[in-house]
Amino acid sequence: MSVQRVKVKSSSGVYSVYVGDKVLPQGLQAHLPAKVPVAMLVDEGVAALPLTLAIFAWLEKRASRVVRVRIPAGERSKSVEEYGRVVRQLAGAGLTRDGWIVAVGGGVTGDLAGFVAATFLRGLPVIQIPTTVVAMVDSSVGGKTGIDLPEGKNLVGAFHPPKAVIADLRWLESLPLAEKRAGMAEVLKYGLIADSKLFGSLAKGPPRSMRKVVKRCVEIKAKLAGEDEMDLKGRRALLNFGHTVAHGLEGVVGYEGLRHGEAVAIGMVVAAHLSVKARRLKKRAVEKLKAALRAHGLPVTHPELRWDRLSPVMARDKKATTQGIRWVLLKKIGKAELVTGVTEKKIQLSLEEVREGKLPKG
Repeated sequence: MSVQRVKVKSSSGVYSVYVGDKVLPQGLQAHLPAKVPVAMLVDEGVAALPLTLAIFAWLEKRASRVVRVRIPAGERSKSVEEYGRVVRQLAGAGLTRDGWIVAVGGGVTGDLAGFVAATFLRGLPVIQIPTTVVAMVDSSVGGKTGIDLPEGKNLVGAFHPPKAVIADLRWLESLPLAEKRAGMAEVLKYGLIADSKLFGSLAKGPPRSMRKVVKRCVEIKAKLAGEDEMDLKGRRALLNFGHTVAHGLEGVVGYEGLRHGEAVAIGMVVAAHLSVKARRLKKRAVEKLKAALRAHGLPVTHPELRWDRLSPVMARDKKATTQGIRWVLLKKIGKAELVTGVTEKKIQLSLEEVREGKLPKG
């Protein structure tokens, strides 16, 4: 068994992210006190898997009592309605102030469970057990929690660092191919903004082993989140490369038929085109990005890339300030920066180019 550990600094102290192929239940035992009540919030998509059942059985022996709450799969579960259902179920079950939350699932379950932990009984400790690529490398680390509104994604939330993140790679064995591919968009993002070697190692397709890849992504996330936990200084916002358009696109299609990672892939292509127009990125880097995305089975265009459709949603982006949207653009592969003042005309042209499969014009 090879378990690697990454430490993440937060306002509440340092917590550990464990990455390995057999991290459970040892990782839980190291952080979850015995004889405390536990609410296990579990993604319905993994609820019946042997590893999930083994965790539940272990918790029943470890905890004073276990309340199990199933979370429907899909982005629609990150809603005010689902949040209300969950906290009312916990209240009805009598979960007390010494209780813990254990989140088992992908990014949707982790974000919702984290927000529940941040707010129920004015805050309970949470342990994140991510079960997808995107949750392991991104959403489970850094302490951001939240839910969506009809007006936009992640508009309600809180910063609530976990007590630990346990990324057991055995979950990925049962992950559908489409989900693995979608998760690799976030992995490629890390290479594009902070590590050209990581991007280069993945440019031709998936890696043989995910252990080093997950660990490296977590290291980058830990550094940026540790420098800027509350997303106020700007550095952490680099993690949103491609996400401004991605969140807009998800909102336009109603979170149907487009996975988050697929939307991020398309959003990164648009951001790369904008980077060329801002005279920060060479055109051949855009082609490298598109080729890498295709090698992972990810889309590079979408028919809904239209300014009139996306602009109302993007205007409510979390990164927007009184100066407008702060765009994450590339200087080169492996280096990104925040840019304000991007003109509407450049955005419109970039959307049109990507929608029609054209090369970027400087």
